Amino acid sequence: MEEVRSLSAAKTKILVVSRDPKLGDTRRKVLEEAGYEVVSASDPESLVGVNLESVRLVVVGYSLKPSEKRRIWVKARELCNAPVLEFFRNGGPELIEANHFHESQAPDDFIEKVRQIFSGS
Repeated sequence: MEEVRSLSAAKTKILVVSRDPKLGDTRRKVLEEAGYEVVSASDPESLVGVNLESVRLVVVGYSLKPSEKRRIWVKARELCNAPVLEFFRNGGPELIEANHFHESQAPDDFIEKVRQIFSGS
């Protein structure tokens, strides 16, 4: 069953945006190990030139300012119409328009949330 999940995940591209390189690398690694294709960016400006047409999910990190999260959300709406998963810590989400929220706890929690989004649950 895990092999089937990995095969379907391999066809799924996720954009991870995080200002903190270590957090971005960690999220990318966790997603890639689960079989997803990952495109990374560090801020809204670094999205220039990135092919977002086939992106199926946008993950925005808590290291981004609320204004940056909003600009990324707008860009995602324009270019790929993918749902947005916002990470947050200590409080609550800042991006009202995000489709999904996640308080980062552990990599397994993160992958489970991503799988829930793609399964529609």
